[in-house]
Amino acid sequence: MSRSSSFRRLLFAFYTILAIFTFAYWEEIQTFYNNSPSSPSSLVGASEQVTKSPDSTDETAADNNASSSSTGNGTNDNSGDNTIGEGTSPPLLFCSTCNYLNDTSCNDRVDYLLRHFPDSNPTKELAQQNLMKVGHCIEVVLDHIMEKQEEATTTDGQCTFCEQGMIDPNFIVPRTSGHTCGQLRSMVLSVDENNRNGTHLCSAIQKEEGVCCPKNKDGIFIAPPPTTPPPSPQPTTPSPTPPAVVTVNYKKDLNVTMPTQTHNMRNENGTFIGASEWYHYWTIAKNVKRSNNNNYNNTDSSQSYMDHSHDDYVLSRVKADFEKAIEHTRKMKSRYEEVNAIPDYGVRGLGWIEQRLGMVLTVAVVGDNDAAADREESMGMLSAGNIFIFIVDAVGDMKCGGNDNNSDETLSDNWMEYHPPLTMWVRANGPEIFAGTALPHVFASSSSPGDRHRCAWRYEFEPRIPGVYSIYVKALTFNGFADWNKDLCKVKKLQWENESSEDVGDRQIQAAIVNQLAEKGNFSHHRGLMAFKNYDQLNSCCEACTRSQGCRMWSIPGEIDECELYFDRIEDDIDFWDSDMGKHLGRDRTYSYAQQKVSDFPVARRRLGRRNDRRKLAMNRNEINLPTWPKLGVPDSFGYPREEPVLDFIGCGWSNLKSFESPCHYPSDDLIFGSGKRIEITVDSKDQIADVSIASKVEEKKACSVEDESFGNGRWVKYPFPDDSVCMPVERDLDNGGFSTYMPKYNGTSMPPFCWHRDNIDRCCNVCGEMGCRFIVTHRWVSDLRQSGKWFGRWENYDCFYDDLSSAEIQQCIDRKNISNIEVKGASVKQMLHRYIEQKLNGIQMVKPTAFSRNIVLDTLKMPHVVWHDAVKEFGNKLDAYGEINNETSEYYFVTGFYFSSEREPHVVVDRSLQFSNLAWKKLTPKGYKMINAFDVTAAFTYDSDAQNDGLHITGPPIRAILTKFFHHLCQE
Repeated sequence: MSRSSSFRRLLFAFYTILAIFTFAYWEEIQTFYNNSPSSPSSLVGASEQVTKSPDSTDETAADNNASSSSTGNGTNDNSGDNTIGEGTSPPLLFCSTCNYLNDTSCNDRVDYLLRHFPDSNPTKELAQQNLMKVGHCIEVVLDHIMEKQEEATTTDGQCTFCEQGMIDPNFIVPRTSGHTCGQLRSMVLSVDENNRNGTHLCSAIQKEEGVCCPKNKDGIFIAPPPTTPPPSPQPTTPSPTPPAVVTVNYKKDLNVTMPTQTHNMRNENGTFIGASEWYHYWTIAKNVKRSNNNNYNNTDSSQSYMDHSHDDYVLSRVKADFEKAIEHTRKMKSRYEEVNAIPDYGVRGLGWIEQRLGMVLTVAVVGDNDAAADREESMGMLSAGNIFIFIVDAVGDMKCGGNDNNSDETLSDNWMEYHPPLTMWVRANGPEIFAGTALPHVFASSSSPGDRHRCAWRYEFEPRIPGVYSIYVKALTFNGFADWNKDLCKVKKLQWENESSEDVGDRQIQAAIVNQLAEKGNFSHHRGLMAFKNYDQLNSCCEACTRSQGCRMWSIPGEIDECELYFDRIEDDIDFWDSDMGKHLGRDRTYSYAQQKVSDFPVARRRLGRRNDRRKLAMNRNEINLPTWPKLGVPDSFGYPREEPVLDFIGCGWSNLKSFESPCHYPSDDLIFGSGKRIEITVDSKDQIADVSIASKVEEKKACSVEDESFGNGRWVKYPFPDDSVCMPVERDLDNGGFSTYMPKYNGTSMPPFCWHRDNIDRCCNVCGEMGCRFIVTHRWVSDLRQSGKWFGRWENYDCFYDDLSSAEIQQCIDRKNISNIEVKGASVKQMLHRYIEQKLNGIQMVKPTAFSRNIVLDTLKMPHVVWHDAVKEFGNKLDAYGEINNETSEYYFVTGFYFSSEREPHVVVDRSLQFSNLAWKKLTPKGYKMINAFDVTAAFTYDSDAQNDGLHITGPPIRAILTKFFHHLCQE
């Protein structure tokens, strides 16, 4: 038979099966998709890599942008109302959202088809190609039918299953999504045989009788051998207990006590732990404004002045938005409750803020140059000048701002210690882009008693270019500057011996180790940890136990995971405890959002969450190639939680400890209510900037020096995308290696140097290079900045300019300064910088090395790796070892840490990045080292051009800005 003929026969069989399936289950398919829980219209997928999420909560912005909600490459920033998950559009067909070749459940359904449609008789390999979609649809619809049948009452036309008995009711039947023989029997009891669909379901289930209740050739049930009744009790010696699989050499250390301060947010006097340090560092990084009207004095001052001119208006807006903000949070919480995942709600985003701090935050925007009487009429339109983004608690139960002795003019010395150390990223994206962190605000003493201590934050910026700006605020960390001491983990080697006379597997041994540890330690409850990217198991397990409320001990191995957390009682596992229902919500592995679009995430979890005492992990361990015990690369160990304050990453970005265990159900669940607002900045003709060409220089500006690399000094400025006749058409550069991501070609000889800043940021950062990335890269929040696609802009200082150098100018610089080598040092960020610097230096010739030639170094100081592995003191000791720089023979530049929006590895958060960067500035610049401020440059792009969506390796325009600064400083006379 010819190959083409075989293919036609297989294709005919495929469509035959499809027709049979569609006919048999047509009513159920219609019912299923007509009655599916709705998902917001803005969540329907828009591109291969990016799915839409309901991230905006501003009604005005939604109305203004409704016409564009179905276009673009990414997220629509406006969902149309103040709710999440409450739209009217039906979800996409599940069969179009699977990664079929990697979907084990689809493979199971192929086996199902081969068994129940034997006439097609294709090979399994061809069935995987030709029947995959049908198989997965069958699984989805059958699951739905089973759910409905479980809820239905028994009818007269009953189906039968194993009437004569079963071998084992608890046996899990292969290819039935984990159902046991007993569960299949329970299902058929409610099947109506008078219904055509019930008949098909009955027939499908009855085919499993050969497994649950096999019969001989005469059709008689092969019953298990009868159980011999036990003899009458006789006074005999009890039989010995079967030997244990392992014997663990462990005795509970009674001197180890539960940490008392780890999860305390406040000191005994009511101040927040870490708040003073938080305020110190973030005030260093606050946005510097052009005008002299700086509302914060030097942080070393004993008192600070605070502007209260907008307090009344802001408070009125907060009260006006109170009901909407509360309803927004309530609906978000209900989404988690409906899928038995309230623990997920409480450990990320707005849910963390509501449950831990009792706050519901909302955003209000106001400008300095707008009269109070005109504000209501000019909502959304503000004059250029100082603009303030306020983030205010709508509830008002949490008290902030110190004591009542504060006056409107001055604040007490420690007023900031009464403010929660909550880090929130803020960005205003328009013709200029401003991004940073909101600082605490205290309302005037003349405010009403209920408002005087209402918690609030604000971010200030000063736009000078007219246009529309979008406002976004996202929660990131709490107490982010908390340091850590790895010695407090008290790691000890775990010793055990294999006592089994039988050949037992590794899984059985590791489970025996964990259960014996729990028994000997009198821990009545324990659970595993499925960490995301767990490259440092010892510190990750210790960190997980330290952050988990109630955890008393941890061990490697876990029962089935890399490590295990131990608790005295099940109710002590507070993070997974539903206090309202009085039950522990366990962690089933039968679900993965690897196969789901963001819009289907809660819907799919609801469909699978049939048991009301379970929640679903975001990842099924069988779907990811994680190292298994005993091949973890670390010794079997146990240890204890550290007794010290800890930071907590609460955003929806990558999280080493939470991405798989407690995912954000939508990647916008950390977006503060009111984000997505659009404001229009107007400029009087006398203030209008005359020339916004990227090729022009503002005459009154000086050339930037390394002293201008201070924190908070600059913003991004957008320019019209240059014509192809100026910069040549944009093509992808395939010649440069390094960190694999999109990068346009650049030729510094044949095009103006400013052409280097062109980019297509919607095409970058989709390639996964890390273990586990492919499972969550699409579960990303995407803003209007990434949606815009083409990018052309430049980082600019307020008071000075950076030169864009052509290849000819760089060559002149190399020759003039006698430079023989430019060396890039560091780790992963080094690879990113090296890729771009090679492109910039293409065709450049260094001078021959001599005793008088210069060596230039650009060093990332191994950030973020040092932020991951080192305590602050350890990093400081490393910096102390750096020698003095002789600027006659060398120049040494170092790049600060980036503005992170994730915790990809433990402790790698934005706060510590700022802390380590500031420490490097203090210790290295006196020795002759020169700082390149990358922290501010990366803040605007931390969610949009981060490689793999990891919130850490921010590439594209920020890397070009860093290297523009580097060459500018290097080549300045």
